[in-house]
Amino acid sequence: MRTRRNLRNLLVTLGVTALAVPLLVSSPANAAAGLPIEGYLMTGSGAQHLAPSAAALSLVGIDGVNLSSNGAKVTATPREAAAMATEAKRHGLKTELLFGNFDASAGDFSPAIATKLLSSTANRKAVVASLVSRVERGGFDGVQVDLESLDRTHTAGLTSFMTELRAALPAASTISMALMATDTAAGYADEGYELSALDASVGRFVLMAYDQHGPTWTKAGPIGGTPWVKSVLAAFIATGVPEAKIDLGVAEYAYTWPGDGADGVQLTVAQARAKAGKRATFDAKQQEWTAKLADGTVIWWSDAKTLGLRKALATQQGVHGLAVWELSLGDPIS
Repeated sequence: MRTRRNLRNLLVTLGVTALAVPLLVSSPANAAAGLPIEGYLMTGSGAQHLAPSAAALSLVGIDGVNLSSNGAKVTATPREAAAMATEAKRHGLKTELLFGNFDASAGDFSPAIATKLLSSTANRKAVVASLVSRVERGGFDGVQVDLESLDRTHTAGLTSFMTELRAALPAASTISMALMATDTAAGYADEGYELSALDASVGRFVLMAYDQHGPTWTKAGPIGGTPWVKSVLAAFIATGVPEAKIDLGVAEYAYTWPGDGADGVQLTVAQARAKAGKRATFDAKQQEWTAKLADGTVIWWSDAKTLGLRKALATQQGVHGLAVWELSLGDPIS
């Protein structure tokens, strides 16, 4: 499983556009009514993708900054982030700056870079100071920490880093953490999350319940099928994290698996619908759309209908809210 790897290192096919109103549009109406919802914007997506969903959102996660290769610095805040933050404020929305260990040169999250940060008191101090400065200068309301592909060797350093970040940020600034999903409670500890210790510093945990399947790491399958989502959410709740601090991450995008065995790509929901046409079917068990094209290509996608069903699951489980990746790729939320 991957999380935001392919979502940051976009492989969106540009050959398909939303040529007309798709035949199988899922109504976004009230998809997330009654629950707080965070919507993410990637740099390069454009602030204009916020407006169609703004009325349904409570928070915007803005991508973002990453660790430098030496683990002691933070990359420059993208120029587009300021425009996104301004647009969010115009709609009365809170913002969080995403911070991660994504290595652009490798196209993946780097545990080695995370080690350089988390194992060094000096590096942690420098990065914390930089993040505090970025939040203050950029007018963000907080930070979302997205350190991925960790293991138990990172546990102590991650806990220290989050404690130090919480102490350095103003009390009014929020701290949330995105977590890779696993289907056992022990699995979260294996991924470096000592949740009982992190709870004191983290106001909200975002469970990235997507990328169960993907075109470069599994055979064709749902992006985050309902049986799997229920399993990883139950495992996370079993760790003892208060339900009131959990946001269920939901995908709004598509993946392809070409019939000739070539690497698949990511598509927007609109692109997936246009490609699928009348071949699209809704899988009642997985609660996602799928289609097999004439050339054998398989597409899976998660859209507003899936989001509505995830909202029902989140409500049933009593968790805090939802977090949707990503606003430029999916249906408007209302």
